[in-house]
Amino acid sequence: MLVLMILGIHLNMMLAQTQGIAITNVHCQKNISVKYQVPIPRTRTRTLANDYVNVSNSDAEEMYIAFEERVRWDVVQMCCPGYRTIIFGFCEPICQDPCPTHSYCLEPNKCRCIRGYEHSHHPNKQHQLICRPICQGGCPEHSYCIAHNECECRPGYKDVSSWFSLSLNCERIQCGVEQRYDIHRRTCVKIEMTMEELMQRVAERLEKGLETDTQQPLEDP
Repeated sequence: MLVLMILGIHLNMMLAQTQGIAITNVHCQKNISVKYQVPIPRTRTRTLANDYVNVSNSDAEEMYIAFEERVRWDVVQMCCPGYRTIIFGFCEPICQDPCPTHSYCLEPNKCRCIRGYEHSHHPNKQHQLICRPICQGGCPEHSYCIAHNECECRPGYKDVSSWFSLSLNCERIQCGVEQRYDIHRRTCVKIEMTMEELMQRVAERLEKGLETDTQQPLEDP
C-alpha cells in the first residue's frame, strides 16, 4: 500500500515569472516495499554409504546456505500529485489546459499572468483567463497598449513622432482619391466597387447629365 505524505506545496517555492515557469523543490514522501533475500546458515543430515566409508555411524551433518525472502519499507522522495519531475530533481506544476499567452502554470491547473500583465477574463467566457499588458501612465491619443510599456498606433493612424521624440505621436492616415484605408492590410487600397455600386454611380452621373441638358435654354430656329 502506498502512503503519500504532503510536506507543503508552498514551502521554498521559487518562481521564474519572466520566463513563464514555476519551479519548486517541494517533494512528497512515498513508502515503498522492497523485497530482498538474506543468507541463512543451516545444517542437514546426509546418509553415508557404508560400502565406501568405514564408520560406525552411517549418518552425518553438513552445513549449507539457504536464502530467505524479507520485506523492508523504504521512504523515497517524489514530486507531489499535480507536479512532474524536471532536471536536478525539481518539480514543475501541471496544468491540464494550456495557459493563455503571457501566463504560466503557477500551481496544478492554476495559471498566472507574467510580470507586466494584469488578469482579466473573457467577456463571453468568464472562466477563461486573459492577460492584458500594462502600460504605465497609459498610451497617447489614438494608440493602445500591445505589450508591457509598449504602445502602438490604432488602425488607420501612423506614427509621425520624430527620432528624438520620447512619446508616440499618432496621426490619421490620409488616403488618395478613389482609395480607402484597409484595416486588415494596414494600407491604402484602391476602391473596388461592386456591380450595384457601379450601376448606382452611372445612374447618378446620367441623372446629372440630364439635369444639365434641361437647364440649358432652347435656341431659336
